[in-house]
Amino acid sequence: SDVMACRGTGAAMLSSHTVQQSHDFAVISHIASLKASLPFIHFLDGFRTTHEVNKIKLLPAEEVAKMIPYEAVHLHWSRSLNPTHPSIRGTNQGPDIFFQAVERQNPFYENLPELIQESMDQVALHTGRQYKLYDYYGAPDAENVVVIMGSGSTTMNESVDFLLSKGEKVGVVLVHMYRPWSLKHFFAAFPKTTKKIA
Repeated sequence: SDVMACRGTGAAMLSSHTVQQSHDFAVISHIASLKASLPFIHFLDGFRTTHEVNKIKLLPAEEVAKMIPYEAVHLHWSRSLNPTHPSIRGTNQGPDIFFQAVERQNPFYENLPELIQESMDQVALHTGRQYKLYDYYGAPDAENVVVIMGSGSTTMNESVDFLLSKGEKVGVVLVHMYRPWSLKHFFAAFPKTTKKIA
């Protein structure tokens, strides 16, 4: 799919699962992109979510404006290509110099999960809707846990509720941050009692 084709682009990738999350994650990804100085792709189900008729709680423009890091906006503008202050980018280089450039990118990605979570927390202060990089839903002592990303998560949440009512020890991890993938944050989302992951 188009999402899988973008995995290796270097852009951070955030997944929203519902119509409300699509709105919230548009704000989250924009703020995080400005803070990180990295490109973000916020994606959602191109048929299921985009064709759903539902009511959402919009963030007023004044609230969004309070969250924008304007110093990062000005930094972004200052690095744009401009004939009044020309610069050279993308010149030809050998493998040794290219590798140095690749290594120089690493610090931008190393702290990105924390920066994205910080942006999620910032938006939560204005919306009351708290998101995690990898949300967990289900029994605190679940033994069987499903991992899912996308619009199927709402169905999975309902399935978990049904199985919990039958006494099953189940849960679901909902993936919001697809790239960069953080094993530390991913495994932290699971209950310690997990025995099987699907």
